[in-house]
Amino acid sequence: MRFGIAIVGCITSFALLAAAHAEEAHLCIRGKSFEPGREFLQTRQLMLKIEGPAAGDLLLTLAGRAVREKLWPELKPDEVQVAPFDEALCGGEPAAELTLTYSPDDLAAIQTERSRGPGDQPRLSAVARSAAGQAAPPKRPPPGAAADARRHDWLRVYFATTRQPTGATRAEEAFGGQPSNNVQFGAVDVSIPADHRWAKLESPSLLRLEWDSDPERHVLLAPSVETLPAATWKAQLARRAGAFDKGGVLLFVHGYNNSFAEAAQRAGQLAYDLAFPGPTVLFSWPSNGEFVAYTRDEERARTAWRQMADVLDHLTRLGPGVPVYVVAHSMGNRVLTQGLAELLRRRPGADRAFRQVVLASPDIGEEEFRQRWIYELNSANPPRFTLYASRQDIPVAVSAWLHGEKRLGSGGPDITVLPPLDSIDASHITSEWFGLGHSYFGDNETVMSDLFLVIHQGLPPGQRPRLTRVKGSNGEYWEFKR
Repeated sequence: MRFGIAIVGCITSFALLAAAHAEEAHLCIRGKSFEPGREFLQTRQLMLKIEGPAAGDLLLTLAGRAVREKLWPELKPDEVQVAPFDEALCGGEPAAELTLTYSPDDLAAIQTERSRGPGDQPRLSAVARSAAGQAAPPKRPPPGAAADARRHDWLRVYFATTRQPTGATRAEEAFGGQPSNNVQFGAVDVSIPADHRWAKLESPSLLRLEWDSDPERHVLLAPSVETLPAATWKAQLARRAGAFDKGGVLLFVHGYNNSFAEAAQRAGQLAYDLAFPGPTVLFSWPSNGEFVAYTRDEERARTAWRQMADVLDHLTRLGPGVPVYVVAHSMGNRVLTQGLAELLRRRPGADRAFRQVVLASPDIGEEEFRQRWIYELNSANPPRFTLYASRQDIPVAVSAWLHGEKRLGSGGPDITVLPPLDSIDASHITSEWFGLGHSYFGDNETVMSDLFLVIHQGLPPGQRPRLTRVKGSNGEYWEFKR
């Protein structure tokens, strides 16, 4: 496990602090952990008070370590990042408070230790613990106050949709299943309950006698969506994707039988559970959102490729070095592969911006993928592709029967094995008593934990703890440990 501290910030923002005896700084802080079983990312506001001599760049190092030692002792983050305050990055809730009081001797001791090279620095930790004499977590107003304690978080999901607007004011009804020739850009907030269970998308349940939706208990959309001009949409994404050492952007492409609201809820839950540091984008193509409308959804997926390419083009131009991560589910993989192929025809080499591409339960014919998309997506610098497949996936099995052709999302010993893919068989962990076994990428803790390591650390399968190598009929692949 890594216990290093990554400090990100603007040196000019702290110039006055470095020269002052006592100053305050309003910051965003972000803690990360990659340890299996306790993966997390938390972002908070911080009011930092400094009492001591000019510290220069040591101030950022000391502040980051003090945050880890004093504000998140129970979480023990592997990394802490610091950036100037931006409400879009760390929200509008009350800030945590931290006071640093240190002496010239403290700074000299830290400087001496740092000069010895990288690694864990006990002296730095000791000084941080003693310097941070006062630390207070974010304050919440008492119940009954004008601003009552929030028992849920809001996560902003940016969207690009080819659905026709309905004219409805409610976010859940703003976009229907009819296609549009134009891409509509915007953003919608998604509620995440305070007691949210990792890898679960909480929704009202008749079994729990829940008749109404409640943001304190369920993953829901805010009452309204915000439509944005394309230029404004891109500018907001670029600003947020470039913060905290270029966290990048996460793109989610939903599958068959998804309404706009359902897709946005899943995008919010996925981003929250993955603790993704940058903005999340939903590409919502006009699925009819009905179980019996499979063939209609197929046609809609077949015609969304041009707009998909347009959106991918936008995301790969957010700024130099800004990475793009993609998770596509089910039939959404057809939309993604067609759009990505078109992007490469327009701009060869554009796929260098893609850090990871995840094909989750892809409803694509194996032979079609082998004969067409491997050729179409081939490039000098291809992104890393991760395939999650399962033989317990009922919709994929039904699709294989309907088309008379094995699907890329079919798991088991004959799982698809091709050079561009890290093929992961999830069959052993995805059986469900009352489900379809199709949404395991977002509903299974083991898969989510593996996906966490794919997105955050880019680890190959051999370095991910929950996977084991096996020999199949098509070659070597990976499966989740029993």
